[in-house]
Amino acid sequence: MPKEAKLRWQRVMGNYLMTRDTLRGVVLMCDPRHGLTELDEILLDVIRPRVAEGLKFLVLLTKSDKLTRSEGAKVLSIVRLQAGGGEVKLFSALKKQGVDEAAELLWRWVHPAQPDTDKETNQ
Repeated sequence: MPKEAKLRWQRVMGNYLMTRDTLRGVVLMCDPRHGLTELDEILLDVIRPRVAEGLKFLVLLTKSDKLTRSEGAKVLSIVRLQAGGGEVKLFSALKKQGVDEAAELLWRWVHPAQPDTDKETNQ
């Protein structure tokens, strides 16, 4: 992608992520064999303040089936440090690793636990 297009995309995404009040969460998908890109790092810098305020953030390390266990553990620990409060999961659509876990997490973001109203009305 040309650098000008990347910069334009970066401005649009940064503006959206910082101003969208109804945004519940952000999912960043990256290939752990290549690490976080410069654009990934910029995205992290942009959303860190919102994550600190409660915005949900998940990094899915895709194609994790291509990693050994030790490589997976290493990249998980590195990206957890970089994620600034977000969650980090290994993910492989091919091997179905992390698929159910990610789906459940996203469902919980959209359907947060509600206080038990039955208990309150029975007291």
